[in-house]
Amino acid sequence: MTHPDPVNPHGQPEASAPPSANPEVEEPAPPLPKEPDGRPAGTDSALLGLARHGYLFARAPYSIRDAVYGSIPLSAAAYATLNTPLYQRLKHIKQIGPVYLVYPGATHTRFSHGIGVYHLARLALQHLTALVDFPPEVGRATLAAALLHDLGHFPFSHLMDELEVGGQRLSHADLSVHLVLTDAELGRVLAGQWEVDRRMVAALIGGQPYPGVPRFLNTLLDGPMDLDKLDYLNRDAHHAGVPYGRVEVQRLIDFLAVDPDTEDLVVTESGIGTVESVIFAKYLMFRYVYWHHTARIASAMINRAVLDALLAAGLTDLDVTHPELLRLCLATDATMPAALREVVAQAGAEPPPSFHLLQRVEDRQLYKRAVALSCADAPEKDQEYTDALARRAKEQELAAALAQRIGGPVPESTVLIDVPRRGKFAADVRGIVVPEAEGRVRVVGWEDAPLRTYFTRETVTAMENRIRTVLYIGDPQHWAWPALRQILQEHPDLL
Repeated sequence: MTHPDPVNPHGQPEASAPPSANPEVEEPAPPLPKEPDGRPAGTDSALLGLARHGYLFARAPYSIRDAVYGSIPLSAAAYATLNTPLYQRLKHIKQIGPVYLVYPGATHTRFSHGIGVYHLARLALQHLTALVDFPPEVGRATLAAALLHDLGHFPFSHLMDELEVGGQRLSHADLSVHLVLTDAELGRVLAGQWEVDRRMVAALIGGQPYPGVPRFLNTLLDGPMDLDKLDYLNRDAHHAGVPYGRVEVQRLIDFLAVDPDTEDLVVTESGIGTVESVIFAKYLMFRYVYWHHTARIASAMINRAVLDALLAAGLTDLDVTHPELLRLCLATDATMPAALREVVAQAGAEPPPSFHLLQRVEDRQLYKRAVALSCADAPEKDQEYTDALARRAKEQELAAALAQRIGGPVPESTVLIDVPRRGKFAADVRGIVVPEAEGRVRVVGWEDAPLRTYFTRETVTAMENRIRTVLYIGDPQHWAWPALRQILQEHPDLL
């Protein structure tokens, strides 16, 4: 992190200002009268935004160099947040988990991603202050939520989020909310540096309504075109070294607007092409990077080891606030195997036979594909394998059937099944602003805009289902692997 030169003629460090004069801290302003169109009465809205939201435009006391955006200004509050132990932990969690096994440059972390989302939130709020009025405290809380949105992220990216048992699953967003509400040091930073209510920040992270928070700010952090997606597409493409995930973030921000009737975050008609580029970028990134078969194979191996360990420890109630699960969820990529072993030992059990799969992934001794079925062609299997226990039972069933056919032992974790979670390709942009006569505008649905789009909800869903794949994978180190793979390929009735 670097500090800009102090602005004084003698080159001496600037004295710290009293809290009331700190440009990072804005006193709450009383509600202002509105014009019929919703703008503040008697004042140009752009100038009002500049006056009320100085924390967005003031010269920042810190900056940090980012691989994607260059120099990012950091407020004193943001700087203090980065230096909390919880946030420092994110330096040790890879942004896209085992994808680095395919794209070696993809070792970037949740730490840099959080800073990137904070930067985009600052740019978006600067744009929005010229369009709508909202309290400075709400703006500061939005910035804090952008920075902290992945605070509770689990090891290995989204792998543990995919574990679903009986309709319950671990959620890193739930853990982020829990940490914001309960961590003492972070609470002091939010109250003393950001001067915001931690409950407001938690609501913004969790996508929940909160008194005084307009709906469009929730959408900014958790919606079909939210800043989280815009950062991870650019960042992941940059570090993976692929050209097709990059999107024009600033251009999309410039096209953002707010529906005065619903308070939804919408896009002007001129921004339709940019939104389409984001949708197509997501399609390409999921097809060739996030859902690359090698990355998914590693994911299946890790998840089977984690599931079996949780079962051995008797932990099937997937609540991130459970003390033992909390210990596991707050591990890092490097410490997760040891944390998992401790959780199992605490329950008086032994690590399951599949525990060695974690080391296999670390050593890149990966399973191999036997059969791949598009979810579009096998919707019943897609539905069946949503539950981790149902998927595990099928894996055990396959091992038993294969053992019978080859007349020899097949350990129950020799064959695994992987299906990526659904819901990655949302196309539900909240609305398109269409100009009309005499300067009026109206907001229409994404599929109702005069400039028609190919990326309808139906089309985007079909795109996702076509590239989501049910993978049947197996251990190439098993003595009969060629025969096992051939049996799986020639007997679809077993699958």
